[in-house]
Amino acid sequence: MRRLLAPFRRASSGPTTAEASCEHCPLGSCASGRRALIVCLGCSSLEARRLRSLGVFEGASVAVVGTRNGILLDVQGARLALDGAVAMAIIVRPLV
Repeated sequence: MRRLLAPFRRASSGPTTAEASCEHCPLGSCASGRRALIVCLGCSSLEARRLRSLGVFEGASVAVVGTRNGILLDVQGARLALDGAVAMAIIVRPLV
């Protein structure tokens, strides 16, 4: 599993190589301060329904606020904390 996720690990400063070179990446690989556009919710249908009701849906723009334990997002002005596994199941397109 570690080998599979190695290209998506976060760097301590600036975008990672995987983040800078890929068009679509897991949300969990985005560094703090980055904005991203949700492309796909790859989690269970129950979890996807919950996320959509909270404003995390395909086409939504989110900002990564923190990545210490899981990921903290700014979604339409509200803060939302997600588990790391859920964040890795959400596919995003990093915005400049």
